Amino acid sequence: MEPDAPQLRPQWLDGNHSRDGRYVLGPLLGQGGMGEVREAWDVVLCRSVALKVLRRMDPVSLLRFMREAKAQSRVAHPNICQIYDVDSSEGAPRIAMQLVRGPTLADAAGTLAPDQIAEILARVADAVHAAHRLRLIHRDLKPSNILLERSADGTWTPYVCDFGLAIGLGEATLTAGQQVNGTPAYMAPEQVQGDRARIGPATDVFALGGTLHFALHGRPPKGPQADRESLGEARQAHATRPVPRDLDRVIRKCLDPDPSYRYRSAAALAEDLRHFLRGSPVHAGPSGFLGQLWRYWRKTWKFALPGTLAVGSILAGLELEHRHRALELQRRAEWAGSYGSEAAEMEQAVRQEIMLPAHDLRPAYARLKTRMETIRALLPAQGKDAQGPGRYTLGLGLFLLGNFAGARLELEQARAAGFQGPEVDLPARAMAGVLAKADQASRFVTGRALPSLSRAEPVAEVEALIRQQRAPGLKPDEYVLALLAFVRQDYAEAAAHARAGTPAQPWPSAELECACLTALGQEAFDAGDSVLAEARYGEAMDVARRFAQAEQSDERIHHAYLLAARNLATLQLERGQPSLPLLAGLQAFAAQARQLNPDNPDLQDDWLALAVLKAMALSERGRDPGPELDSALAFFTTWVREPITVELRADRMLIHWQLAEWEFRRGLDPDRSLARALVDPGHTPFLGRDYLGDILNFKARVEASRGRDPRPILDQALARMQPLLGPAAPRTLRRTAARSWLIRADWEAAHGLDSRPSLQQARALEDRLRNQVPGRLP
Repeated sequence: MEPDAPQLRPQWLDGNHSRDGRYVLGPLLGQGGMGEVREAWDVVLCRSVALKVLRRMDPVSLLRFMREAKAQSRVAHPNICQIYDVDSSEGAPRIAMQLVRGPTLADAAGTLAPDQIAEILARVADAVHAAHRLRLIHRDLKPSNILLERSADGTWTPYVCDFGLAIGLGEATLTAGQQVNGTPAYMAPEQVQGDRARIGPATDVFALGGTLHFALHGRPPKGPQADRESLGEARQAHATRPVPRDLDRVIRKCLDPDPSYRYRSAAALAEDLRHFLRGSPVHAGPSGFLGQLWRYWRKTWKFALPGTLAVGSILAGLELEHRHRALELQRRAEWAGSYGSEAAEMEQAVRQEIMLPAHDLRPAYARLKTRMETIRALLPAQGKDAQGPGRYTLGLGLFLLGNFAGARLELEQARAAGFQGPEVDLPARAMAGVLAKADQASRFVTGRALPSLSRAEPVAEVEALIRQQRAPGLKPDEYVLALLAFVRQDYAEAAAHARAGTPAQPWPSAELECACLTALGQEAFDAGDSVLAEARYGEAMDVARRFAQAEQSDERIHHAYLLAARNLATLQLERGQPSLPLLAGLQAFAAQARQLNPDNPDLQDDWLALAVLKAMALSERGRDPGPELDSALAFFTTWVREPITVELRADRMLIHWQLAEWEFRRGLDPDRSLARALVDPGHTPFLGRDYLGDILNFKARVEASRGRDPRPILDQALARMQPLLGPAAPRTLRRTAARSWLIRADWEAAHGLDSRPSLQQARALEDRLRNQVPGRLP
């Protein structure tokens, strides 16, 4: 893989900076009692990192430093600062981590609106819940440990960092007795008291409530845990402003002294914050006078039973009534939290798999399918409150498996049950995947993408999905804008938005940008602009290369790379420059990529398409393509299973056509291979051009060589092409039609018929080809 582009190198990088191992040390970002954090340049992977270097070398500090790296690296989540490397072989121990260019939440809170704060804390809560699913408790959540990075559209992406005090439930601590660790202003009572047995997810929920309090009110929450030293942060508080009542209710629920009254999970907190963003009632009900009286009576009734029995009965009745009203909301929240945890764990498991070195993904997919089968079996008996989050989780699982149509169906059922889900863009992503597959099927039948008018309905659906799931007043992020442009087929705009959205959502954005650049290359190729087409294909391959460095087992990014590479090889073949070494190298890479998931039809198509291109290149040089085509047929028979995708149907058609061509050149009967090629005919632009017309032209030439009239076959070919030969018709389609007319003219001239009309048609198409993009592809 190639290194990052030179423009990604930091401006400060020169020969005057010192080095620490493989890292060139740059500006100081921060320092504390244990060490310092600097911006640094990784000379091996050519990227900027934040390098945390330990300077205090006592045993406890060293163990805590290494435990921080281990804990933080365990959690793969887009809102947790990523650990790249841990090393202590040269000099002081160091941790290389993701460089987040932006302020902390403590610094930026005064400039943020309540909706922005709620969105940020919801994403932070999702990240914390991902850690909880691994039985990891942070214990030091606070505004200064949440880094913010601003995207081009002004939205903020949060990153949780500093896992130095994190503990695994059931693991030993580095401190003895009841020693208190953390920041007092944000510590739950059980943490202040050093009660290790009571520390759990609710402890971090308390800290998230305190963080939300600071972000909204400009000061930490008041209470016995907030000592004077920790309240120093409050001196930098922003001006007092109105705080929505529902957010204050969320804060009170988080900060309840009794862990059992807080949110059951960080996922439940995230869900309540999104209820606020959507304008729905939050589950955190008012905690007023009656609620406080009830709690007090529950604690003191045995000491004052005779005098309080009647009052207790009244309060109990009121409490039961309130509990009955809240029960449904609580059940919904619990199911949302439970299935939210399941969904987050499923996605995290897949993310971890694709970050590993290249390996077979099928065992991981099998585990995912088993989890989904269990969910599907249990869901009917879990009641109506579980249906929405359960269907959403199934939809996510199907999306991760690449079944976009199935995912869309499950997500629609989740939405019908009143559940939106934490990943607000997932339904739109599923719809975009369905639309892309539909476009491929349409091109196989018609030779071109769906007309613009037919896209109005799916475009409107994607717009509605995004509008429903975005908080009022918040601008959609770059990836959402890229999705909208993609379904509108505005690939230039989609590529630009996807590129801008990569820092916030690298996984889907890179794949989408690569697909858009390849589509732009195809548009240029269709117009005859080979220079622009080659540039776009090269850009797409560069994007895929860069992201495949980190996502070595991501089959989708490998397929995106190969799709662009196949189109580039086709362009070279059209120029009369078939590069056999290039094709052999690409086919070897396709074979390696297919090992990630040999059952993936897209990866099977990559290998077969390259085999066809290699056979064409061999034929161009007069060499025998038979062994290559026999190998492709054996591959097809061994690996391809029903239902066969349109791309694989196209591959089968092209393999048999190439066999027929080679047999005809050697004087053999091509009828059997040709008949197999035309068993399932369809237009196939997947290798950069429409080959069905070429196959019919070949059949006409065979008929003419036998003294038979080829015009009925040519009429069939032209009848299919004629409706598509408008002003925007691809150059290759015009050329194929021109050849049809020339074959017809040759037959007519040889048999004493008037060939002038046919020649005029061919000449008109050739003239339009020359005028389409002067000086480019002939």
